Amino acid sequence: MLLGLFLPIYAMHCVEQVYFVYGNVLQGYGLPPQTTGLILGSFFVSIMLTRPLGGWLLEGFGIRRTLILSSVTGFVGCSVLFATRSVPMLFLGRILAGASFGVYTMALFSHLALSVPERVRGASFALAISGGILPTATITPLGEWLIARSQIGMFLALGPMLCVVCWFLGRRVGSDAVRKGEGDSAEGDWGRYRDLLSCKPFMFLIVTGLMISLTDAVVVCMSLFTAEHNIVASWFLATSSVAGIVVRVPGSRIMNTLPRQLVLAPCGMLMAGAVFMVSVFPSVGTFICGGILFGIGIGAGFPMMISMVSDTLPQSLIPKGTAVLLSLYDLGWFVTPFLVGLATPIIGIAWTFRLLTALSFAALALLVFMYWLPFWMAGRPKKAPSHV
Repeated sequence: MLLGLFLPIYAMHCVEQVYFVYGNVLQGYGLPPQTTGLILGSFFVSIMLTRPLGGWLLEGFGIRRTLILSSVTGFVGCSVLFATRSVPMLFLGRILAGASFGVYTMALFSHLALSVPERVRGASFALAISGGILPTATITPLGEWLIARSQIGMFLALGPMLCVVCWFLGRRVGSDAVRKGEGDSAEGDWGRYRDLLSCKPFMFLIVTGLMISLTDAVVVCMSLFTAEHNIVASWFLATSSVAGIVVRVPGSRIMNTLPRQLVLAPCGMLMAGAVFMVSVFPSVGTFICGGILFGIGIGAGFPMMISMVSDTLPQSLIPKGTAVLLSLYDLGWFVTPFLVGLATPIIGIAWTFRLLTALSFAALALLVFMYWLPFWMAGRPKKAPSHV
């Protein structure tokens, strides 16, 4: 089952991450930084807005139909990006591609959360979701290589071809039925958003995820930063991907033993520190070191974050909870490109990176000490008093 989920997760993240260097193509069209940032960010706005749609489709139609429909939508969107340079059509293509990614991955993550028992949840999520980080070491360098050789048409053709692969793999996942665990409410009763929003640990989980995403989304603008210093963005992107894979695959068993409530926010702090270091000392060496640290943070942090949906909610709320968490996570992927496009002409891209990562680091540190540490301490098993 994990292999059957790993492959479509990998394929759909290839659709997303091949466009991590799309900003260079848009600059070649002669578009200003503000427009480029909005086009890049529109993909993630679309993901955020369509996550609840993915939850509704999954509950009503099952995982297989949801994956097929979303992959077809992605093919249409990526084909638009291939066929036109019109700014309104570029927005449309990115919006359709984002809707496809949002629904497709939300369905896969929900299926994983509903299917995996708690005792192996950490390792299972780490192994399956490792498909989401591997494209940075494979498809992104390929896209960068094609752009560097002025093969823009071949680069843009990758998106539609990958969506066909997603369609094929989606037809082989699961079934049309979605089941909750024993002891949950009756089939078809998936709970209400009111119940979801009344869960305090889940509310802090989505705030933590949002702050981590503000740093994670920096990678979509990394090629714009590296171009100023004549450094290949893949030094950071590919290195972080390899480090993340090492954490998620050989180190997957550790995920079952780590206190997820206590480790999640520090993973985001590690990512923020890595990007801040790169922005202050831009060189090949720091890009490699920063990529390793960033990869460790996202490699451990993202599967922990997704698995904590199951830790904080009953199974009847998992589709809605996964949709809400990922929607808030996607919000960061819109905010960061938008802020980069807005602030770069004023303070430069390096200072924009420093400001964003410093704010994220501070907010995550506050969350650790104000909520997650007390929450973890309160949940620790108490030792019986000694009578010796």
